[in-house]
Amino acid sequence: MSTKRARTPDPATQRAVDAAMNGDLGDLFEQADVVTRRPAKMVTTLRIDLDIQLEIEAAAAARGVGASTLMRQIVEEWVQAHRAAPAPDQIGELVRHLDAARQAATALAERAA
Repeated sequence: MSTKRARTPDPATQRAVDAAMNGDLGDLFEQADVVTRRPAKMVTTLRIDLDIQLEIEAAAAARGVGASTLMRQIVEEWVQAHRAAPAPDQIGELVRHLDAARQAATALAERAA
């Protein structure tokens, strides 16, 4: 039968344990450094064509970063640039495109006549 021997902590560790067990921990918190953490990240799946993926990987390698890092930077820059922009007027865009299509159809009909 084996017996476990209790390990004696070094003096500095023992002093820290004694202080924690017998004293007020408030002093420790007052002396502690504040650590700021990076914002939480979300993993997102993105389906893109293989040729685009290869271009992204080449561009990332040229910049010395990973492909996912480059894609994240591109998305973050786009969001920051468009954050304050008003939402697009989808009906206005549709009317503009239909008007352009009608003008093109009229021009083609005039050429054919």
